[in-house]
Amino acid sequence: MKDLKLPIYLLNNDKYEGVINYPVIKINFLAPSISFDETDYLIFTSKNGVKAVDNITDKWKKKPSFAIGKATANEIKKRGGIVEFIASKAYGDEFAKEITQKYHNKKFLFLRAKEIISDIKGIFDKSDNFLEEIIIYETVCNKPSNYIKKPAIVIFTSPSTVKCFAKLNDFENILPIAIGNKTKKILLDYTENSVLTPENPSIKECIKLAKNVKLR
Repeated sequence: MKDLKLPIYLLNNDKYEGVINYPVIKINFLAPSISFDETDYLIFTSKNGVKAVDNITDKWKKKPSFAIGKATANEIKKRGGIVEFIASKAYGDEFAKEITQKYHNKKFLFLRAKEIISDIKGIFDKSDNFLEEIIIYETVCNKPSNYIKKPAIVIFTSPSTVKCFAKLNDFENILPIAIGNKTKKILLDYTENSVLTPENPSIKECIKLAKNVKLR
């Protein structure tokens, strides 16, 4: 019997070969006032944070940046920023712990989304570093122009994608892949299906996992 090949859906507009975009979220860039004068380092936990600040000012490029993963680091480099540090694990809490263990008495500026799932501020508050947070973008639900053709593999890249997907679809005949443990935890509130997670939390790893799923 041949292995079945299900369509793979990604719930944003990032383009990857062999994957269908079904964007249930969209990003709204905000325009807060930002001062970099007292800042030693910038913290980014997504490519959207980099895009959002670059939409406001070029001044951020003069400050060394900390990136949660390679994709975020590449976005910083692509836009002319300075990558000082890349997290060894792409989880917000682990990222914060890694920074606070390695750096001391420094001032950090976290350019972040309106809603986040990690306790980065709480971890910094227990250290001898100072962290300022500025919200520079928000994630809102979006209704795609296309439809999910089931059965299908669906890649969930954040708790927001789970919640926005649930407003439009049920989870029947869906094989869900969660980018990380916190997204998986939210998914399990909506479905009793098995939820797969990649060894390393990245969209590319999710897609690799999806393409290697064997169904009969």
